[in-house]
Formats: sequence, C-alpha cells, structure tokens
Amino acid sequence: MIGDTPRNRFARPDAAAGVFLFVVYCLTLSRGVTYWDAGEFLAAVHSLGIPHPPGTPLFILLAHVWSMIASPVVGFTIAVNAFSALCTALAFGIVANLFWRATGDAIASFAAALTAGLMSTVWLNATETEVYACALLGAFVILWCAQRYALTLERRWVVVTLYTCGLAWSLHLTALLVVPAAFYVIGSARERPAVRDIATGLLLSVVGGSVILFMLVRAQHDPAINQGNPSTIGALVDVVFRRQYDVAPLWPRRAPLWLQFGNVFEYADWQFALGLGPEPGPTVARTTVTVLYALLGLYGSVRHRAVNRPSWRTWMILFVTTSVGVVLYLNLRAGASYGEGVLPAGARHEARDRDYFFTWAFVCWGAWAGFGVIQLARTLAIRSRATFDRSRDIVSAAVVVAVLPMVLNWAPVQSLRRDEQQRDAQASRAMLSALPPRAVFLANGDNDTYPLWYLQEVLGMRRDVTIVTVPLLTPQWNRAELLHRNQLLDSAFVRNWYGIPATLANVRRKAAEQGRPAVVSTFVQR
Repeated sequence: MIGDTPRNRFARPDAAAGVFLFVVYCLTLSRGVTYWDAGEFLAAVHSLGIPHPPGTPLFILLAHVWSMIASPVVGFTIAVNAFSALCTALAFGIVANLFWRATGDAIASFAAALTAGLMSTVWLNATETEVYACALLGAFVILWCAQRYALTLERRWVVVTLYTCGLAWSLHLTALLVVPAAFYVIGSARERPAVRDIATGLLLSVVGGSVILFMLVRAQHDPAINQGNPSTIGALVDVVFRRQYDVAPLWPRRAPLWLQFGNVFEYADWQFALGLGPEPGPTVARTTVTVLYALLGLYGSVRHRAVNRPSWRTWMILFVTTSVGVVLYLNLRAGASYGEGVLPAGARHEARDRDYFFTWAFVCWGAWAGFGVIQLARTLAIRSRATFDRSRDIVSAAVVVAVLPMVLNWAPVQSLRRDEQQRDAQASRAMLSALPPRAVFLANGDNDTYPLWYLQEVLGMRRDVTIVTVPLLTPQWNRAELLHRNQLLDSAFVRNWYGIPATLANVRRKAAEQGRPAVVSTFVQR
C-alpha cells in the first residue's frame, strides 16, 4: 500500500497547488508564437494536422477541442498556450495529491508540488504550445491511477492504469517514463492483480493507443501540416517510430558518458535560480542556490523514505528512470551550450539544449526539496522547543523557501517569453511580408519554417507563398508533397535522391517555369 488516508482533511493541498501554479503560468504566458516547435504545433492544432514525428495525435486532438472552447474568449494562440499551463497545473495538483496520500502532510505536500512546478524547464514548457506539458499530465495520471489500486485494491484501477498507458503512447513517448514506477506501485500492493484484469487492461491499452490511427485517417485529406504523410500503414509506422530522424543507438556513445551526465548537471543548475545567472555556464550565485536546493532535496528524500518507504521507492524509481535511464537511452551529443573550453574544436553538438527531456527528474528532485524544507522546519521547531505560534512561523518561513524559485525564475521566464515572442513575430512577419507575390521561399529549418507556417495557417498571412524547408527535402514524403501540391519537383526527383544542391536546382527551375521567384533564406548555407 503506497499511503494512508490523509490526516489533514481541513486542507486541499492538491487543489491549492494547482490553482497557485495555474495563476503563475498564466501571468507569464506567451501571448504569441515562440521558437522551435511551437509554431508548428499551433498550425497543426488549428488545421487538425500532423506535426513532426511521432505525430502526437492525442495532444493535437485535445488541444484542438480546448481551442474550440477557449478561443472565443482569449483568441486561438493564447488559448492553446494556456492549454499547456492548465495541463501543467493539473499535473502538479496530482503531485501534491500523491505526496499527501502517502505522508498525510498537507503543507509539505503543497510545498513539494510548488517547488517542483516552479523549476525553470517545467515553467517554460507551461507557458508555450508544447507537447511536454500535456505529456507531464499524462504521466502523473498514470501514476495516480496506479496509486488508486494500491489504496483501494479495486481491480478496475489496474485496467484504467493500463488504458491510460495506451493513451499516453499516443500522446508522447515521454509520458511512458512513469510506467516502471507505476508498475512497481501495482506490484507492491497488498494484493497482486488478477491475470484477467491485466489481460483486460492490456487489451484496453491497445484501444487507447489506437488514437494514432487518427493520423492515418487525417493524412488521407492532406492537411496543411502533414509531416511524414502517414497515409499508409508503412508510413504511419515510420512516423510513430521516428524513422525520419537519425535515432541514436545505445552504442557506440555519441559523447563520453561523463559528458552526457555532466550535461544533465548543467541543466539541473538552471532549474532553481535562473535569474541569478541566465548564461549557460555555472555562476557563483546561481550554483550556490542550486547546491542548497540539492541538499534540501536529499534531506527531503531521506524524510520521505522515513515517512512512507513504498512511496519513496516509487519516486526513486521515477527519478532513476528519468535521469540515468534517459541519459543511457537517448545517447545525446553535447548540448548546444555545453562543453565550451572543454570539448575539442569541431565537436558535434545537439541543435538545441535538451533540458526538457529531463523534466521528470527535475520534478522529482524539486518535489523532494519542497517536502524537505517543511520537514526540516518542523524538526528545527521541535528541537528548539518552540511555542505553537513560533513553530507556525518557522513552517511559514519554510513555505516561502519552497516558493522562492518563483522569485528567482520569474524575470528570466517572463523576459524570455516576451523577447522570444516579439523577435519571432517581428522577424517572421517582416520576412513573409517582404517576399514578392507567389514566392517560393527556401527556408533553413525549424526557426525559419515553423513561425511562417503559423502565420500562414493560423493568421492567414501570405498563403500565396510556398515554403520549402531545405533540410526536409531528404525524406521522400516531402518531395512528393512539393510535386502534388505545388508542382515544384520533377517526378524523378521524388523517386530518387540526388542530393540537396541538385534538388534545390530542380525546385528553382520548376518555380521559374511557373513564373514564381525563388527567394533563399539568409540562414541557408550556400
């Protein structure tokens, strides 16, 4: 059994944490499109399209339905951005509930959820259109359902847990990082589930996962965003398993293990006090705060173990899975900002920093830090033989420490969202507006292409312009799309791959035949 019935029934730390964080996220919410995938996701949600592999169909469907409800009030873009805020706030309401039911300590559970929810990576994901916010909610729904079985021994919760695992698979694979911890909860319950319940649950998990078939059906209609064009079973499998990308094997390592783990420590140093040093490398002030919260997390983990060992084991499994497990599985190169002065010149880096892959690990440590600071305050109050009022003051001060990352991260989160939104919107609008009529625009990649897709699909700007993303010329589905949508390639260039220079030359020639000017982005290598 993972926990007992909560003792502090006068409080609802789960609801309080969720509402508090939702307000914080909304106050710092992006009002427009941000960098990287947000523009593509907004365009895909608007058109019920298919974003880059693995396609995230459940996220697109949920966000689209949400946009139908909220867009009349705040507009489409803010509504979909706010969907991330809502999902993240609900996820940390569940985190508070999990701790509350395991420990019976409402205040410490509230603090655990707040500290975890105010990690900079979590916070940034909550303020833009990104799948990771929804995936975080999906993950903690799985864990909550597993806990319900451990608490009630009602076999239906085993079935529901497995069904939500199937749904999570159609949402985003990162949501399944919680599965080992959830299975531990079920397996360590007072009674093991029956084989029949497991079989029923596995069948329903297939039903939940069948949401991916939406992509197969939708691709038949060739929506505006149709990455991978999963209009056949084979193409659908390619999209789901991300075969378009260079998926790293477990071995050989793309970077030394010490570097890959060091990269995680760099990302961890960004979580608690980004305002004390927004640059990537460590700073005295920011890293000092990181170390202090790391120690609080260690203390909180020890106290969690003392209060409820099965619950602690669950969170430890989640932490190890989402830190060590993710490092070993993903086999990433050095992050975009990592290794300066250490790595040799010319060493290959990831296109961007991948801190979001370790969100779950930061959540675990943040939750332990918040839980730990309240437990430490209570211990100090007892040892100092403080009066009731004095003890209450000490615990109140500890809550402030738990929420301190809000103050230390507020300015960089707000400024990043504001500056990113303004730069992206201004640059993309200017770029699109300056193009001649019916132009064929040769774009470099995500930050060239995705904001333009957003402007065209969501805002209806310059739909006379055809955007050709140069790196996407490699997969055959995109070349086929250029042929049947725009007649911008010869069929021989669809069937065969002749390389980027020859393919671009063919695009230019076909554009010239149609009397369309071809304009090259300044970011495209010539």
